[in-house]
Amino acid sequence: MSHSADPQGILELETALLLYLCGGAGPIALRKNIERELAGHIWRSPEHGVVYQALSRIREQDSASLREQLPSQATRMGFPDIDWTQYLSSSEPPARNPEDIVRELISESAKHS
Repeated sequence: MSHSADPQGILELETALLLYLCGGAGPIALRKNIERELAGHIWRSPEHGVVYQALSRIREQDSASLREQLPSQATRMGFPDIDWTQYLSSSEPPARNPEDIVRELISESAKHS
């Protein structure tokens, strides 16, 4: 299912990807690949950017440690008011392959740059 080529579609893709990453699922190599792919991505939601930066700064590999450290990492970065409920409540794997989400996010972002 493709999201429409609009800013709301980009926000939905960002959210789907962050939910996956915050869940700590998947091998570390996949997470590192996603990090490389998104190095130049401009997050449409400032909150999404903060969440992603916090994720990038945590080097834990197991999901429990990652999920535990995210709120305090964002607070250390100066963003204590993020509602982590939406990012940390889901432990189910994404309906789509995260690499597909990244490719679509990059493609859609390029159309709206």
